[in-house]
Amino acid sequence: MSLVILLFAASFAVFAGLALAGLVHADRLRRRHQARLKRVRPEVSRLPVKASKKAKSSKPDEQSLFARIERALAQTNLRLSVVELLVQMSFAVLGLYAVSVLVLGLHPLLALPIAIAVPALGAHLFLNIAKNRYRAAFTAELPEALDIFARGLRAGRPVSDSLAIVVDNAKGPILREFTKCRDEMRMGTTLPETLSRLETRIPTPEVSFFSVATSLQSETGGNLIETMEGLANQLRERRKLRRKARALSSEARASAMILAALPFAVALSIGLLNGAYLEPLYTDTRGQIMSLVAITSIAVGVGVMARMGKLDV
Repeated sequence: MSLVILLFAASFAVFAGLALAGLVHADRLRRRHQARLKRVRPEVSRLPVKASKKAKSSKPDEQSLFARIERALAQTNLRLSVVELLVQMSFAVLGLYAVSVLVLGLHPLLALPIAIAVPALGAHLFLNIAKNRYRAAFTAELPEALDIFARGLRAGRPVSDSLAIVVDNAKGPILREFTKCRDEMRMGTTLPETLSRLETRIPTPEVSFFSVATSLQSETGGNLIETMEGLANQLRERRKLRRKARALSSEARASAMILAALPFAVALSIGLLNGAYLEPLYTDTRGQIMSLVAITSIAVGVGVMARMGKLDV
């Protein structure tokens, strides 16, 4: 009987894997088709009637979970689609549920919310870390890009050509974002709208100031070159101040890491010396609840200490 169950489980896993692979392949084909359509589709968003209809029809889509995940992935350097991320989360839920029930011996009803919540929180934390790294890399390279942009303007080039010069000399997140800006302007999008989309993708104070200053100076006139050079110098000084603040808060961050690792180090030591002493924590229901509460408390404490040791500069 057990052999039949194992064969049935293996067949179900194979068919599920094939179905998920088919979904991933179909999603990739859909994204490629949409990318080709975006390159050849004319710009119609500036028409007043159609724009209003499009804005009304896009409000429900913007509130959907898939739209939020897609916007979050667009603000990172990850080459993942929404379907691929959900497939990986599904595998993580199934694996964690199996480990919780079969290995740890948790009750199925208790293991189900844990198996769902942990991958969801992990994916949310992973996306936040990826977004923060992407924005940090963009902000770190932005002063040099602004210098190139200012030199292009000083040479007498228009704003669109200066953006093209930045694209030719940039790399990483700067290359990706300024390439989007250049392509949008070549498709007929105005400069304020292009920079507004850039600010939406990377909502940082530096990008906001760059967007507002460039849009105002290009429309009303003024010395845009000095503005860009001043912003580049300000960003460099802010980078120095941020590094200094990070050095001053290194002691608090080290203390947080030690306090977070201490309970797990003690539990590992006790488990190696006397493993039977910790058995009630994962064999008894009350011990399992206590372990869950303890891990949650440690996670909350680590989050609070991380917030306290982080200086906003």
